[in-house]
Amino acid sequence: MADMQYATQSRRRIFQFLKECNDRTVTASDVAEYLEKQNCAVNMTTIYRYLDKLAREGTIMKYVAEKGSQSAYQYVEPGRHCEEHLHLKCVKCGRIIHLDCHFMQEISHHILEDHNFALQCRNSVLYGICQDCREKENNS
Repeated sequence: MADMQYATQSRRRIFQFLKECNDRTVTASDVAEYLEKQNCAVNMTTIYRYLDKLAREGTIMKYVAEKGSQSAYQYVEPGRHCEEHLHLKCVKCGRIIHLDCHFMQEISHHILEDHNFALQCRNSVLYGICQDCREKENNS
């Protein structure tokens, strides 16, 4: 019984952390660090299993890591339809911007018609620098 309560409490804290960080991605290490600060020790295997479960359910997006780095995760608000649009990630601050505009229909259609390639948007990310970070660079 105590193990079940512990697991439930740790899962609730992980889920809350993901919701609080919904404008950026976090890694499993970020989750572990947060839990440690909350005096809620959870091993990394448990964290990864729960993150993978949430990703399979569609509650969070899993962005597969480049070789040598950790995968990143982001909470997805219900009804966001992240499988239908690309995501823009700032390489400076980690912020994620959802490219959920009419442009996605145009580019998906173009790629299919002109290149005979069906775009799969889920977990797809374009990297760059957001407006806030560009402004900080210009002001320094």
